[in-house]
This record gives sequence, C-alpha cells and structure tokens, in this order.
Amino acid sequence: MSQSGRLTSMVGEDAMQAATVIEFPAMDRSRFADLIRAHHRGLVAYATTLVKSESAGRDLVQDSCVAAWRSLDKFDVSRDFSTWMRGIVRNKWREHCRRHSREVHLDEDELSRLEHVFQPAADDNGLFARLAECRSKLPEAMAETVRLVYDEGRTSDEAAELMNASAAALRKRLERARDALRECMSREA
Repeated sequence: MSQSGRLTSMVGEDAMQAATVIEFPAMDRSRFADLIRAHHRGLVAYATTLVKSESAGRDLVQDSCVAAWRSLDKFDVSRDFSTWMRGIVRNKWREHCRRHSREVHLDEDELSRLEHVFQPAADDNGLFARLAECRSKLPEAMAETVRLVYDEGRTSDEAAELMNASAAALRKRLERARDALRECMSREA
C-alpha cells in the first residue's frame, strides 16, 4: 500500500451521489511509536491473558512490537491499529505455545471470546462518518489546525509555527473548530 491510506465511505441517504474520502496520515516510525505507547497497556493485558503471566505477557508484547516494526510497510493505515497488533501478539503467542508445549493453553473458542472482548466498539451509528462530514464543512484554516493537532499529534507551538501564527491564536482557532464540530455533530444526530 502507498505511504498514506484512504478510506472511502458513503454518507447520507443518497449514498450513490455523496462519497466522503477520509485521508489517513502515513504510518511512519514516529507515529508507530505514538500508537504503541497509546495501545501498550491493552496489548499487555491481552498478552497476559493469553500466557497467564504478566512478565511473559510483556515479553510477548515486546516481541510483537519488534515484529510489527520490521513489517511496518505491510500495515494498512485505514485499518484499526490495535486489531493489527493483537493479531501479531496472537501469532507470537502461538509460537510461544509451540515452544512451551507442556503448558496449558487457550483453545480456539476461548481465543475467539477473548478477541471479542478486546475488539474496539463498532461505529454502528455512523459517528465517524458524521464527524468527517462536519470536518469537511470547517473553514480551511480551522480544518488545517485540526489536522495538524489531532491527526498528526503536533503541539500547538509546532502547529502555530507551521501555520505562521502565534500559539495563542492557534489555540483559539482550535477552540472555535471544536465548538463548530460540536454544534455540527449535535445537528447531525
């Protein structure tokens, strides 16, 4: 897949005419590290449940992070990162089971139930599609501010520098963007 991902989804009742394209930031080493930090606790909990030992679970997550780092180019940025990482943890757990065959392990039914527990909530009510629609209605400067701060994870100082604005002005613009999004989302609901 290319450096950035793209997800096309249909929005509204006349889905044949209205398509929304959501751009996902490219997966680079820095973004990978941020995502690992954000999901580390859940991955350790998942791995610990699989191997029934916190230290072995941490080792499993560490091995999984190394494997993910090496195959980062295979990650589809339009898919859920935690699901991808749990798949790698599960594969490392299976390797662990083969190496430690005398230990009692989970069967496939137990593994399926566990995967269901850790699965992120589905967007059944179209929340993300509505948010994307509301974001598309923001003025260009507000949309760029939201992208820099929330999509790329930049600080307000970094974003202000990129947009040739003061940090205070950028924070005010971000506040107004959040207010506009909140109002739009409440109308769309």
